[in-house]
Amino acid sequence: MKITSILFFSFFILISCDEADDKKSESKNPDEIRLENADNSQKACVKTLGQGVYKDKSLSWKLDSCNVPK
Repeated sequence: MKITSILFFSFFILISCDEADDKKSESKNPDEIRLENADNSQKACVKTLGQGVYKDKSLSWKLDSCNVPK
């Protein structure tokens, strides 16, 4: 009886965690996904543009300027 309860609870936790991960990826916009997929030099470029005179430009513009693929 206890083993069945433990297995059911473990299965429930695994399913809940998997659904939470799916919701996180669904809530990200395409620009955030592009930034995650950028290499380190591209991320550094986006960070640099975010600190200078271009800080008010959109993330999409910064990604395009740093040649981050769509």
